Amino acid sequence: MQRTKKFQKVWAAVLSAAMIAGTLTGCAKESGTEPGETGSAAASAAAEAGEELTTIKILGVDNKATDDSGNAVYLSDWVNGDSKMWQKLTDDLAERGLRLELDLIPEDQYETVVQTQIAAGLTCDIVNINGSTSNKRTVDYKTLMNLVKQGKLVALNDIWDNYSDGTAKEFFTTGFGSEVEKLNVMEDGNIYWLSACTIGDYNGDVWGGFTGSMIRKDWLDKLGLEKPETTDELFDVLSAFQTQDANENGEPDEIVTVDYNTFGNGIAQFFGLGTQACFVDYNTGKATSPWYQDGVKDYIAFMKKLCDAGLLETSGQGNEKKAENKVSMISSWWISTWDEPGVIVKEGQAAPYFVGTLCRGVEGIDPLVTRQNGIQKGTYEYAVTSNADKAAIGKLLDYLASEEYSVLSEFGIEGYTYEVTEDGKKKKLPANDISEVQIMSKLPALWVNNSILPRVEVTDRAQELITCEEAGLTMGYPDTGFKEKAEVIKDIYENEEKYSYAIMDTEANLAAATEEETERMTEIKADFDTYYQELLTKLILGQASMDDWDSYIGDMKELGLDELISITQERYDRAQQ
Repeated sequence: MQRTKKFQKVWAAVLSAAMIAGTLTGCAKESGTEPGETGSAAASAAAEAGEELTTIKILGVDNKATDDSGNAVYLSDWVNGDSKMWQKLTDDLAERGLRLELDLIPEDQYETVVQTQIAAGLTCDIVNINGSTSNKRTVDYKTLMNLVKQGKLVALNDIWDNYSDGTAKEFFTTGFGSEVEKLNVMEDGNIYWLSACTIGDYNGDVWGGFTGSMIRKDWLDKLGLEKPETTDELFDVLSAFQTQDANENGEPDEIVTVDYNTFGNGIAQFFGLGTQACFVDYNTGKATSPWYQDGVKDYIAFMKKLCDAGLLETSGQGNEKKAENKVSMISSWWISTWDEPGVIVKEGQAAPYFVGTLCRGVEGIDPLVTRQNGIQKGTYEYAVTSNADKAAIGKLLDYLASEEYSVLSEFGIEGYTYEVTEDGKKKKLPANDISEVQIMSKLPALWVNNSILPRVEVTDRAQELITCEEAGLTMGYPDTGFKEKAEVIKDIYENEEKYSYAIMDTEANLAAATEEETERMTEIKADFDTYYQELLTKLILGQASMDDWDSYIGDMKELGLDELISITQERYDRAQQ
């Protein structure tokens, strides 16, 4: 794998051509809305002047975040309320002759809705093709290839080659965007969907972010416990949280909530395991599976130990228990400051505080930090349909590749959500009593990430650490902020060779699958994914015996595990060419 590298000279250009996603509309929380056009002062002015705005219809997810009061705030709340952020976005688009007509769907309903609309015939111009909350794709590659064959998706490279003013074309063909979009080139040489992209800079080096296990620092401090360094110590700490009633509700209900039917949960990485059932090793570039790794049996034994001791959440109510202050450890982005606001603690208790933790599970096996690429292809993907006006899409892509939009999406509005420091850096303002300012103090605008259009996030990692630490000043730690949360990450940035790593998302490092590969992967994964996830769950819950291990491995080989590994290796090798 390519490790940290110096930023290229094009970085300055990318800062002014960073494409960040955005453009949504309102809907009810329980079901999708009827499509509606967004309004703005600029749109009204254009209408009065007799200027016609071109409508772009978009189907996507009603994205949400939690403000400092613990309230869930949806994008539709911004659109239908008095959000200055949304007003600025719609004004910018209207100035470019564009109007949005949007159909926002609740995240947990999106997969069903988009598949139904594909079957009936898409009527939108842009569609989020991977906005599901599940572990599988919203729209599988076989379906996407059929849409391409039927002419229902258009080649995006044709749009930026022929309809861009040059901004989008430069970014996707020679800028950092090309590092991601080259992975989406199909057999015919065209690109039919765009992926989200994150570009990180830490003092001149390209760096991604990190995900993994995060433990309750406030509970450690309260009980006078040290942060664990081994899984034996971790078990003792998690047990102490229960026996000493860390949440003070009189019940031994402090539990770990992670996905235990897959391997990308942070705890598996304590045992040196890859994050997916078929993955590429960070150091060697060789594809393999956690099922073949030395630490897999020890990992399963540890998870079963947590389960048997009542320390693992198995009811499917992890989010509810987190809100009820019953969760001792989660798996999340280590930079996150958005996990704490939704936790409700008793009056007089310390505010919740999650901090990244890394424990050794087996002697001789290094625990792994799950690492995002410095230029990272994101999970969310978006396609343009044959209904679209290509000239209008070209204008939209050029705007999304502009500095104006980049700043709005990441920082917001100067004097309202951010300020410019004496050294010229943009710094988010502390949260105040305005909900959207609270959200922008720790997150980007609600129209990015899993929403409407692909995001290319340009992140100053050093400033991100400052923002992370300072977020804690208004979230219960006015003296120190989230200092330790930031220091854990900073140590990795500055001592790279001290740690070992796992690739966050193998798929994000692979070339687009050929039609033959897609066909085989679809056939294999239909049964293999179900088998291995059910097996992993049963082993951890004690419903299957480790005595039958060889039989399980034989079953997975028969279902096509080795062929999946071979296809993954071939796609990875193509991506390196």
